[in-house]
Amino acid sequence: MSAYRQTSYGYVVAPSAKSATEPARLPAPPIGSRPSRHWARDELARLDPIADHERAAHLVTSVIYGDPPVAGALYTVAFVRQMAIPSIARVVHRGGRGPSIRDTRKRNDDTITIFGEILRHGYSSPAGRAMIGRMVEIHSRFPISNDQNLYTLASLALEATRVPQVLGRRLMSEELLDSTFLFWRGVGLEMGLEGIPETRAEYLRWTDAYEREHFGYTAGGREVADAMLDDYAERWAPRPLRPAARAFVRSLCDDRLLATLRLDPPPRGARRATGLGVEAYKLGRRALPDPPERSYSSHYGTYAPGTPLSEIGFQRD
Repeated sequence: MSAYRQTSYGYVVAPSAKSATEPARLPAPPIGSRPSRHWARDELARLDPIADHERAAHLVTSVIYGDPPVAGALYTVAFVRQMAIPSIARVVHRGGRGPSIRDTRKRNDDTITIFGEILRHGYSSPAGRAMIGRMVEIHSRFPISNDQNLYTLASLALEATRVPQVLGRRLMSEELLDSTFLFWRGVGLEMGLEGIPETRAEYLRWTDAYEREHFGYTAGGREVADAMLDDYAERWAPRPLRPAARAFVRSLCDDRLLATLRLDPPPRGARRATGLGVEAYKLGRRALPDPPERSYSSHYGTYAPGTPLSEIGFQRD
């Protein structure tokens, strides 16, 4: 895989100029338009997966495969993975005072709202850059190193590659996996991160080496991981099925991650069943019409359009 060329592609029309004193605000949600039965797949087929990776990443992750339980499962795995790095777990847990413990649902909604808006508008658009700026502002309050940021970014850029490998399945083509990687790499560059690998293969190797050196158990990391699994189960499953929902997410985690956090392995046959479920989901997505234009922020959070960005996410106590 060769290094990728840079692009300033932006899909959403830039908003009109505003007064320098007016705060940036959350845009209105996307219009639920569906021009044709296969509109998203047809548009995706016309795009260059490299030059048009911002739009391609949005279409594949937010629209085609953006069903909330699916997106929520991948997000949960990515966040649980970060908790196997003790230095990251300490920042998030903060002695039990972190939002991931005190109000897990709101913490997840805030984060997914930010990610959804960046995906919807593209990281190079004014709206996308405003959301990235808010994310950087939140993170700047904590002692986070460049390598820690690189690993956090990797958990977003690479889960679409790593989770299907755990299941022995494929959800996206190699070209679309590259589009997703390039999208998150672009987000990292906008954040000012240094040393982001130029290809997905290089980033996978970097991540594997980082995990081998830094993976370790902490009680705080395990507590956050449990809170994340509980929130997913409570959000998407009725009470009798919540243990199965937790087991489903654990089946998406690799054995090294589960062992590091001392999480129970999934029940025998769970990964095979989940893999078959992935294949059924893919077939269903192909047979059904494409969903209308949508965003993660359409399903998570309670922020109304026009909310100042400064009010989204972590607030100082």
